[in-house]
Amino acid sequence: MPSLQVKDVSLFYEISGHGAETVAFLNGVAMSTERWAAQTPFFAENHRVLLHDFRGQGKSTLVSEGITFETHARDMAELLDRLGIDRLHIVGVSYGAEVGMYFALMYPERVKSLTLGTAVSESDPLLKAMIESWIEAAKTYNGRLFFKVMAPTVYSKSFYATHKKWLDDYAELFGERVTAEWMDAFAELCRNFLTLDVTDRLSEIRVPTLVISGAEDILKPPSYGQIIHEMIPGSRFVVVQGAGHALFLEKAGEFNHLVSDFVQSNSMQSEE
Repeated sequence: MPSLQVKDVSLFYEISGHGAETVAFLNGVAMSTERWAAQTPFFAENHRVLLHDFRGQGKSTLVSEGITFETHARDMAELLDRLGIDRLHIVGVSYGAEVGMYFALMYPERVKSLTLGTAVSESDPLLKAMIESWIEAAKTYNGRLFFKVMAPTVYSKSFYATHKKWLDDYAELFGERVTAEWMDAFAELCRNFLTLDVTDRLSEIRVPTLVISGAEDILKPPSYGQIIHEMIPGSRFVVVQGAGHALFLEKAGEFNHLVSDFVQSNSMQSEE
């Protein structure tokens, strides 16, 4: 399993596919690279696909203090340097999209296009309360309980109606797999999220940007996507019907085609 030492942490990464264009998918807060299973083979047919776990996630070093969005962006820049990747398309969901915004602000010359799925640039008291409930659930070190607390805010009503058994089974699996170290790192990622307040800087993002929200997203509803769209000059905004916060999973086909078309249109522009 490939990993690189970046500053004080080891970052796990995966590269697949072939093509002149690189597309990086950035994880949501509780995700790891394996959760992009519905995207990787689709995009790898025509692109090089880069996945990595942030510090505090998955197979990367599970630090439980000192995490900032700026640190994630710097980690990614060094990872790209080490891999010899100059410019790329960034596709992030939720926490990963928020990291993507910081990366585009800090390293605009390296971004060909930016896709922000189910993202926010600020938080109201309700969103903060939901994230605080996740932190409290993580403190129990009970993976099954943690998933049961988190899942209703992540998956849509429609998904629950058709995938209840899958969700129950996954709660059991989650309970078996997560460790206390993972829970502590997750809580730190959430504490970092609670510091997010970047709306006033979004007008500085001048790269082609696609904003995608889920119509049934309880956690980060389309009103947040609308704010981002209005603040980033020339951005596009799409609301996916019947999708919750996990729209990249719930509506994988629609998500993939939206992103693929956007990446392709900006790949052609970058070659002109």
